[in-house]
Amino acid sequence: MYVMAVGVAAVMLTSRLQATVIPSPVFVPDTTFYHQYPYIRFVEKGDTIAISDEAFYDQSARLPFAVNQYRPNINDPLLRELNDRVLPRINADSLELVYIIIRGAASPEGHYLNNKTLGQKRAQALISFLRQRMLFNAAERDLSLDTEPEDYRTLALMMLRNGDHDYPLVQQLCDQHLPTGDYANLKLSLQSAGGGALWRRLLRDYFPALRTARIMLFFRRATPPRPETVPMTHLRPIAPLPRVAPADTAAVGWLCSGVAIGPLCSGVAAATASVATAAPRREMLSVKTNLLMDFAYMPGYNRWCPMPNIAIEYYPKRGHITYGASFDMPWWQDYDAHKYFQVRNYQVETRYYLRANGSGPPYKAPAYAGFYLQAYAHGGLFGICFDANRGWVGEGFGAGLGAGYTVPLSKNGHWRMELGLQAGFFHCKYDPYQYENPVNPAYRDHLYYYKWTQKPALFKKRQYRWNWLGPTRIGITLSYDLLYRRQQKRGASFIGHEPYEPQERRTAP
Repeated sequence: MYVMAVGVAAVMLTSRLQATVIPSPVFVPDTTFYHQYPYIRFVEKGDTIAISDEAFYDQSARLPFAVNQYRPNINDPLLRELNDRVLPRINADSLELVYIIIRGAASPEGHYLNNKTLGQKRAQALISFLRQRMLFNAAERDLSLDTEPEDYRTLALMMLRNGDHDYPLVQQLCDQHLPTGDYANLKLSLQSAGGGALWRRLLRDYFPALRTARIMLFFRRATPPRPETVPMTHLRPIAPLPRVAPADTAAVGWLCSGVAIGPLCSGVAAATASVATAAPRREMLSVKTNLLMDFAYMPGYNRWCPMPNIAIEYYPKRGHITYGASFDMPWWQDYDAHKYFQVRNYQVETRYYLRANGSGPPYKAPAYAGFYLQAYAHGGLFGICFDANRGWVGEGFGAGLGAGYTVPLSKNGHWRMELGLQAGFFHCKYDPYQYENPVNPAYRDHLYYYKWTQKPALFKKRQYRWNWLGPTRIGITLSYDLLYRRQQKRGASFIGHEPYEPQERRTAP
């Protein structure tokens, strides 16, 4: 009887276990954090995403650009906000991205086609910034890249909000020409209104605010799934999870290598993906050579005469200014033909790049590139001889200004090409010399003499002077980034550590 009772109890217990409801671990993020950012919106499944121009103007985030520029300033407040606070939280919450609206715009001055290109590149720069930092799960069809080559709609809206007395005229011209896309006549009408006074005021007060890229992000609000019934055969004891400090990435990696445990792993995956995709280095020092000097041909020397040269450039962490030095060292001689080209030239310089460091896509563009201005100083010694009767030896120094342009050659920007020109003042002291004795040509001792025919006691070195004002150097320079610095993140630094990857899968006990 006792055995039968135990058996019935066992059957009843088994039946209850098979019907036990085990809720799936669900992580529903707290969206109140995002309420402070109007450009982040949450929608329900099936909602239609539609927003008016006025609402987009009020709620979108604005990234400004300088005139004729499409590379953003990495220190812009919006980019810092996205990089430091918003995107890391989006990745940690594993939000489902539904739709993105990005509108790149340009102000009306300038050529229409150039403004269209600027608007497109400004929108692309912003989406590239997001792709590098966010776990991007939206398809291309869910991405709206809009371009306003000449953003008259926003201009009229800003004038309305400011209570501008010229708003009725501007709105009337926009209503007249925009429906037919007649931008040319709209621009001419604005330029001629008030004898040009209206256009000049718009150029000063409104156009800088039109050079932007604006963005809104739409996410789907998470909802808990329905609980599921788990058969008893799939149940196994669950060991208590160890307490893991936030910085203990190795322990978190061990937990996520076995049984899925819900939001902890998804958050770690997002953080790991963010660390894995962020490049930890930034250019610090480049080495370069002037190709025109490396393959030089000397007139009067009648032969190729390479002038070996090497230069370095130091890149600070931020700003416009870099520092460099170069050394030119041709030291060729042809004794039988009395030809010598022996130079030692040392130069120091500083450059001012018009585009600041970091204004390109982070870690994708060179730290300093584009147009630059230069100030330099140099000095050295020389011994130059073209034939038995034409030789000079001396020392000199100079200084001047230069300009150039740097363009990346490789995708990561480590190889670059520079085009540059220097001009300035050069002053040298020198003495002419010749082969054989200038006083007694009949005396042949096969030596070189200074060209001095007076008393030897009166001879003093460097009695001649030569000054030059004009171009001093032209360069087609090839450079390579030789040294890098670690780029630290605010809050926590993962620099110097590879993302944790388990060597083998561990199973739960």
